[in-house]
Amino acid sequence: MKFIRKLVVLLLTLIIGFWLGTTGLLNGTTAGNWMNTIVSYLPSTTDFDRLTISFDQTPFSSNSLTRQDTEQDQIEAPAISSEQTEDIDVDLIEQTIIQLLNDLREELGADPLKSNDMLRAAATIRAIETEELFSHTRPDGSETFTVFNEEGIHYPYRVAGENLGMATHYLSDEEMAELIFNGWVESEGHYENMIRPDFEEIGIGVHFDGEFLYATQLFGTQR
Repeated sequence: MKFIRKLVVLLLTLIIGFWLGTTGLLNGTTAGNWMNTIVSYLPSTTDFDRLTISFDQTPFSSNSLTRQDTEQDQIEAPAISSEQTEDIDVDLIEQTIIQLLNDLREELGADPLKSNDMLRAAATIRAIETEELFSHTRPDGSETFTVFNEEGIHYPYRVAGENLGMATHYLSDEEMAELIFNGWVESEGHYENMIRPDFEEIGIGVHFDGEFLYATQLFGTQR
């Protein structure tokens, strides 16, 4: 009990002392100087206002695959259009990736890749599938290039390649395209696909699930 009384007296003394300090009555006295010194070490509201916490999450994943001299059945059918969504500008993302890709190839002296609607349609199918399974194996267990056997796809290829990418969508669409493209550039397998001189055509597939942006590059040269 004695300890509690002493503690209460001490707290009351400090409270009264701080009050007297704010009124200026103790200015110039030893007690006043002592109170001012203590107050100077206490954080002000301004100090708390300066405190900010930032959190930036930018997960990126990717995968690449190349295949050459593969025989397949030819299927005559119209091209499949790219997925449309109000949440993202699909065309802007596609065109940004293609432009960045061809700028890179030009720097290295490689011919630019031409956009191909069949590759674009197949790449769109693959981009949607990677939400379910981010792999060169398709969700049904078949290998990547069986996508060329899908209804509406006709692309008899001599050589083909695939790059997969995904990232949390937290920037503008153009900046997201640049983010995924730069991730491919920094990965040896994806980079080799993008600069490979015997590829002639490209299709970009884009899919957005409301949180993650999925992008697929399908490269090809027809027989």
